Amino acid sequence: MSKQKLEQKIPATFKDRVYGGWVNGVKGWHIHDATPGLYTLDIEHVPDEIVFAHNDLANSVTIASKYRTDLCVHKCPFCFNEESMVYSQFKKDLEGKLTTDSEGDPSLNRILTLEDTLKVIDQAIDIAHKEGHDFRSVKFLGPGELLMNPDLFRIIEAYAERGIQLNIFTKGALLGSDELAMKYHGMSAKELVDKLAGYKNVGLLFSFQTFKDDLADALVSSKSKDGEIIGLQGYSAIRDKALEHVFDSKFYNDGMTDRVCIINAPIVPENIGESFEIYKFFVERGTPVVMTPSMLSGKGCGQVKKQNEQIGEKEWQDKLVELYARIYALNVKMGIQTDEQIRREGIASYVGAEPCNQVATGLYIRANGLVQMCPGRFDKETVFANVQEVPLNEIWDQSSNKALGLANPQKLVNNRCPAKDGLAFPADFYERVMQRYTELISER
Repeated sequence: MSKQKLEQKIPATFKDRVYGGWVNGVKGWHIHDATPGLYTLDIEHVPDEIVFAHNDLANSVTIASKYRTDLCVHKCPFCFNEESMVYSQFKKDLEGKLTTDSEGDPSLNRILTLEDTLKVIDQAIDIAHKEGHDFRSVKFLGPGELLMNPDLFRIIEAYAERGIQLNIFTKGALLGSDELAMKYHGMSAKELVDKLAGYKNVGLLFSFQTFKDDLADALVSSKSKDGEIIGLQGYSAIRDKALEHVFDSKFYNDGMTDRVCIINAPIVPENIGESFEIYKFFVERGTPVVMTPSMLSGKGCGQVKKQNEQIGEKEWQDKLVELYARIYALNVKMGIQTDEQIRREGIASYVGAEPCNQVATGLYIRANGLVQMCPGRFDKETVFANVQEVPLNEIWDQSSNKALGLANPQKLVNNRCPAKDGLAFPADFYERVMQRYTELISER
């Protein structure tokens, strides 16, 4: 659906300036008023039926073999989440080599059940209470689509019982396709949206990378050697129908929300030219937006290499700087932020939104128990330990994440992006954005 058609389907809430206290921030994304401590986790949930099969060495079913059938309907070419060593049936080290037991046999790469994962959550709650604050939120990142998980509502209710905000990353397929919603949950897509909206602790982190139908389809699919499309067919139309359902639900109040966030990530050469308009379109409709270039995990590393080859590293960085600066200038114009606030908080890695402080206040727990700094990188520096082998409190106490918050209180407001700084972002990126932003607002 074109931008013009979406404008007709979803009318703007704000014309020139925001009002009613609306901020570009979704509940649970940024930890407000943080003191050093553990407040949030990124988490993975795999359906128990698949977990039990994977953990049975007599069974050929693995998470890896089920990834594109039972866990995800998409085939995104730049999927940051798809780390083979996390989902293979046998353990591998960070170099991809099989690890063996004392008898020289390959070791099972055991996947956490729902009960196991909730025990980790309870450890996090206990850590937070001992630190003198609440444990506040969880973001579900994978593998695949949590909305495809038959345990979805058990998971939501488990977090609700614990008073935890659960934000779900989704590309919206089940929220726009009656066929898929019926297949996995026995209800229409609109009924599924309404049921999710009825849980006050649920937020949606909804992917939207382009207004162009053909590009939207290409960004969530791949091609076989024979040129056959692999992934969900007709995705763009399904996504747009899902947006209609979401905007017409109790996720919104008076055309505004802090429970839905549009995720334009990764920003790539194919969509950077329209990313400013994507940002403006959704904030005008009372919807938080976060945007950022590619992660350096999973297939995201390949995306970083590809874009530098496509348009050249310098041109890509210049385009990013200009995009970020224009968005901050727009924020001031629309009253989303003040100039003083931008200079106090600093430029965020997720442009124009409330700054990310996840690294200073949280951890990422993978399906096999590995604990990472965050979803943005996967290497020796950023993979800490396995929670099946080391208690979470010990991992947290020894982590660079906790040290970051203790060492610099500003990192508890805006930790920028330790996963991408100096890599996906050039070393002087934030300073260049601030300089260009200053030039833009001085021209008015």
